[in-house]
Amino acid sequence: MTLTYERGRLALFLAACSAAWSLALTGCSDAAPGELSHSHATENDHADGHADDDHDGGEHDGEAGESDPSGRADSHTEIALTDAERDALGVVLGAVSRGPVDGWVELPGEVRFDENRIALVSAPVEGVIRDVFASVGDQVRQGDVLAVLDSRELAEAKAAYLSTLASMELVRPEFERERALFDRGVSTESRFQTARRELEEARIAVRSAQYQLDALGVDETARDALADTETGALSRYALIAPMDGVITERHAVRGEFAEAGDVEPTFVIADSRQVWVDAAIYGPDMLRVRQGARARIRLNDAGLIRSEVSFVAPQIGEATRTGLARLIVDNEDGRLMPGAFVTVELEDAAAAQSLRAPASAIQMLEGETVVFIPEGDRFEARPVRLGRRGPDYVEIVAGLAVGDALVVEGAFALKAELQKGEFGDGHAH
Repeated sequence: MTLTYERGRLALFLAACSAAWSLALTGCSDAAPGELSHSHATENDHADGHADDDHDGGEHDGEAGESDPSGRADSHTEIALTDAERDALGVVLGAVSRGPVDGWVELPGEVRFDENRIALVSAPVEGVIRDVFASVGDQVRQGDVLAVLDSRELAEAKAAYLSTLASMELVRPEFERERALFDRGVSTESRFQTARRELEEARIAVRSAQYQLDALGVDETARDALADTETGALSRYALIAPMDGVITERHAVRGEFAEAGDVEPTFVIADSRQVWVDAAIYGPDMLRVRQGARARIRLNDAGLIRSEVSFVAPQIGEATRTGLARLIVDNEDGRLMPGAFVTVELEDAAAAQSLRAPASAIQMLEGETVVFIPEGDRFEARPVRLGRRGPDYVEIVAGLAVGDALVVEGAFALKAELQKGEFGDGHAH
């Protein structure tokens, strides 16, 4: 009984599966012809489209191939400029050199007056200061009168000069008369020689008095004015500014007695348009500093002044036990105040020497690193390979040699002109 029941269930299951399979086959056969036809047509159209695209692309490739056999567009790497255009773009040439790229030594420094531009003004004679015309901070020019003294010593020297000058003028006519008489044979040779000796003695006395006045600072122009009663006051001595500059010290008060050879000068004049910056070199850095090395002066206001080492002292300071590196710096704008402390950065002489070019010469053009090389009236964009980079220089690994000329200022402007030329609006070739 049980066996018969199980066989019935199995037969029903197989019949149901067979019916479901027949229905599935019937549905697919009814829908497939249209759908399959549409699907194949779409794929064929898509394939035809690709074929047309490939055909059109082939025509474009053929046109490009006619203009450039390599399959690339022309690469504009040269630009021609007239002298006027070059000046307008600010093009400046430099050269590839060998030196350190990124090595610097940082040292403390102090700004000082250039001692070659300082004048100590003192009276060479004793006297009483009569008038003072300059004060600390005043800007003076060469030849300006700073003060006037009354000096007995000077008066005596001027009087002696005038006396000897008068004596010479007295004996001169006598000499002329005796010479004329001697030439005619009327006077004796003895009288003529006596007159000549007296004239020579007078001339010697005049020269001696002139030397004395010269030592006291009275020049020829002032000597010639002594006979003038209005301008030739014998006791007056004027302190004259020997150079342009500013009064930095004054030790003169009206009525004060000034002695010749005073320890303190009456005036100090300094010209701060050029100054010294002295950097202290400590033991470990002695061999890293050399004369001629590039230098940078950092100011408190974050300013930067570029210079070079003008002098390296050959000895160590006894008091400070440090060396000295001196920079001579133009200071027309007055940014460096004598007495101020600054930070000095010097190019490290012990750093590795590399082939280098100024960082301002490097440009990126069409994905390549290039520099501009002058070729007559043209500039060529030459690819280079770089190594280490510093704030001012980059290492040249390949593409240039020592001494090669290149554009160090205005390279970006050349690049812009070259790119304008690619659009037909520049000078590129």
